[in-house]
Amino acid sequence: MNIRRSAFLARAALAAVAAAPAWAGPPAGAELREASVAVGYETQGRCPGLIQTDVQEPSAALIVLVVGPSGVPSQASIRTSSGSETLDTAALSCVTKLRFLPAVRAGEGSAMTSWQEIAWKWGREHFAQTPPSAGAAPVAAIATPGVGAGAATASPAGTPPAAGGAEVRVCVDESGRLTQDAVVTRSSGDPGLDQAALRIARSGAPYYRPAGATSLTGCAQLAIKFETQ
Repeated sequence: MNIRRSAFLARAALAAVAAAPAWAGPPAGAELREASVAVGYETQGRCPGLIQTDVQEPSAALIVLVVGPSGVPSQASIRTSSGSETLDTAALSCVTKLRFLPAVRAGEGSAMTSWQEIAWKWGREHFAQTPPSAGAAPVAAIATPGVGAGAATASPAGTPPAAGGAEVRVCVDESGRLTQDAVVTRSSGDPGLDQAALRIARSGAPYYRPAGATSLTGCAQLAIKFETQ
């Protein structure tokens, strides 16, 4: 395992996050509305692979923006990251291609500038375009704790992994495919092992629902243990 290369990639990822613009937010007293896409600006075709979702969705990329009287967006930025740089970037790009319903001044009926927010996640189209690698071994469904392929097991959030292991969060949709990139939530202390844990989590998709489970969607923690010689 090339530890130096893994450490370099980890530092590069941290540098990219640090360079991302901070969310300034609306000014004090400003109302933050949930954005509605204007008729004629449907996301299909303009934002391939993305679908709008609830602003409370924890795995979504939540965007805050200013919508002018004509519905033109500006000052878009990430309010809450999805945990996936690819999804965050796609969500920001999508917002600039759309037009939104402007806020209306009460008692007058005239459009006005307002702060709004909108959330995005990957849709079925995105997963259909990025099938899992050939030969990838699926692990136990994450809807309920269970033993997966290799050394991966589902565990409650916050459970310390065994020595030599890492804990990774994965989120899936109805088809068992990842809705965002896997994220290390508890490091093994070794960047190389952390990267290996991420590869294992990604290769497990699509995750299958075990017998008796009624739901597959959601997020879970995978505790992945390594035995080194």
